Amino acid sequence: MRRVTPEIRAEIEQLVAEHHWLLDHGHADQLYTLYAPDAVSTGPLGTMEGREAIKAWGERRIQVDAGVVRHFSGGTRLAFVDGVLCGTTYYMTFRDSQPDPLLPASVGEFREQYVEQEGRWLIHRREIAPIFGGANAAAHAQRLAAGGQQ
Repeated sequence: MRRVTPEIRAEIEQLVAEHHWLLDHGHADQLYTLYAPDAVSTGPLGTMEGREAIKAWGERRIQVDAGVVRHFSGGTRLAFVDGVLCGTTYYMTFRDSQPDPLLPASVGEFREQYVEQEGRWLIHRREIAPIFGGANAAAHAQRLAAGGQQ
């Protein structure tokens, strides 16, 4: 059975951190580079199938005013399950559009599967699962779909 080495853990934690940084700092149009070509992402924003769909979403995202958003994550659990590297990372999202931006807009889990391609780990499957604040996450997704903050 394959084990999660310190090197694999560091690479996955960096992958997750880079995802947050790109999203939070206006570079969502680059998120697709962190995903495998046949990746699938599901969550409050709907389902995106394939790197090109993720790229198109990111290109739309940088065109709207999503406000100031920050993602914080930790507690990443990694394990190989039937030969697939799987991870669960806890997250909190803060938004300046919330009535009190110092309280999390959403708390939940990123449930992911990773694939190593050309010596680099990529996201193959990502499920964004709000545990607390799911209504906030859905409302934010609707605001983005409507063109930004309201």
